[in-house]
Amino acid sequence: MKELFMDGKNWRTTDDVYDSFFQAVSAPSWHGRNFNALRDSICTGDTNDIKVPYRLVIQNFGSIEGDARKMAEDFVHLIDELKAQGCNVEIRVE
Repeated sequence: MKELFMDGKNWRTTDDVYDSFFQAVSAPSWHGRNFNALRDSICTGDTNDIKVPYRLVIQNFGSIEGDARKMAEDFVHLIDELKAQGCNVEIRVE
């Protein structure tokens, strides 16, 4: 499975999390910044250049601060939920 790396070392805002994911999957600039848009683009749409299957790896998870911390935790739960629903995506935190 292809691994896509996201580095949480300098994440402080929710936009930092979105920006890192969008870069990892080569998302278009108009991609929505909400979980419904993420759901659609990861499993059901042709939005991103990089498509499932893939494993997201969030490095430096313990360094995430501020608003980004809750967003990153929620993002991990979203990916786990998508996997449980049959989407061929995984996530690992380091």
